[in-house]
Amino acid sequence: MLDKALGFIKNQLEEYLSIQTEDGDIIKFSNLKTSTESDLQANKINLTIVNIEEEESMAHRNPHIQISNGIIKKNPPVYLNVYLLFSVSFKDKFYLKGLSLLSLIISFFQQHSVFDTSQYSLPDYIAKLNFELVNMKIENMSYFWGALGANYQPSVIYKMRMLSIDAENIITKETEINQPQIHRKQ
Repeated sequence: MLDKALGFIKNQLEEYLSIQTEDGDIIKFSNLKTSTESDLQANKINLTIVNIEEEESMAHRNPHIQISNGIIKKNPPVYLNVYLLFSVSFKDKFYLKGLSLLSLIISFFQQHSVFDTSQYSLPDYIAKLNFELVNMKIENMSYFWGALGANYQPSVIYKMRMLSIDAENIITKETEINQPQIHRKQ
């Protein structure tokens, strides 16, 4: 599910950027740093997942679902928030171009903060994706990049909300038990 959601967003963003800049294939998935050297792609936008967490408001949902002839029990879907880091690694004379692309990313998500099936052909099993900008103080940003083991790059973080993962396995199915009818003698 993560791969489909990221592939969808990468394609949407690259389409937008190609219209704005005439550059194609400019976004690369990146681990930021491997054990031996930097994985940042020069003169590219690097897209990295930096955190995955469960959406707290959707946690601990009731596993019992009422159906027409009974109740089924299944594990509720897991709703995830996925933090996406968009960083630009443009050197020397291309540095300003990198900042321009970063501005276009912000503009893209300002215009397209919600993706749902009413307007987009989303991948199977994805009904809706919300994006919100994550604000980070400069001290936290320094710790963040240090924890990643990479040198700071101009970047922006977006929280992709409500990606659901649902195996759709039914644990049990119980037929509804009706109240017995009691007939009283008159």
